[in-house]
Amino acid sequence: MVFDGEYFQQNFGLIMGTNVAPILTNIYMALLEIELKNKCKSDAKLIWPVLFKRFIDDGFGVTTGFRKDILYWIERVNELRDTIKIDKYNWGNAVDYMDLFIYKGNTFYMDGKLSVSLHQKETNKFMYILFRSFHRHTIKNYVWGELKRYVRFNSEEKNFVKLKTRFYLRLRNRGFRKYVLTKLFQCITYAQRNKLLKNEPSPLHPCQPLSLQEAERRIITVGEERFTQSQEDGGTSVSIQEDSTMGKTGLQAGITSTEGTDGLLSSFLALLVEFC
Repeated sequence: MVFDGEYFQQNFGLIMGTNVAPILTNIYMALLEIELKNKCKSDAKLIWPVLFKRFIDDGFGVTTGFRKDILYWIERVNELRDTIKIDKYNWGNAVDYMDLFIYKGNTFYMDGKLSVSLHQKETNKFMYILFRSFHRHTIKNYVWGELKRYVRFNSEEKNFVKLKTRFYLRLRNRGFRKYVLTKLFQCITYAQRNKLLKNEPSPLHPCQPLSLQEAERRIITVGEERFTQSQEDGGTSVSIQEDSTMGKTGLQAGITSTEGTDGLLSSFLALLVEFC
């Protein structure tokens, strides 16, 4: 491995770059968390944070203790394993965590809520897809996705406006035309923040693929319902083109029932399953 012009040979730990490495690392760090939390029960000086969140090996916490309590907590963590140490940390009224800048804003002194804004590292080159790229079918989605991220990750509108302006200029540097950006940027506003924070699942696509098992289950369910309905109506034929119970997934069925017969087997069920 080459880093900063020097060659390094890994002789301990998981092979970097493999798919399983982040998963196993996350599990191992979770076990260390449990181990340290159990130590808090027997050590009065060791205070577990009121809030603690971790993404693999990056952590963020909120504690009621003092600076000396934080340093003591870090010392105990570093004693758990010889090869795992917390060597970079920061505390105060404002800290960077992942792509967030977390701070005590105006809302903290009103209702105790922390404020957040998007943190962009100095090493970020913002090498967005060029407008003339052959991947133009993805441009709308990633521009909207980035703007939605700016809305979610900024507690104050002024910070969103700043990032939105910088994003616009960066895209212009990548060859985007003004009329295209104006049209795309008008679709995402800060007024949508409450809706975006709810994380509501998007509705089913009209042509969402189904597994064969799910398709069969829906066909049988709808078929039985239509057969029962046709029997009650005196044996009339029923043709199904589209049904809301199927979620408009491309399933179509036609049922013709015969008056005076019993059971679904005596009916003719024409089925067409279209997988989009």
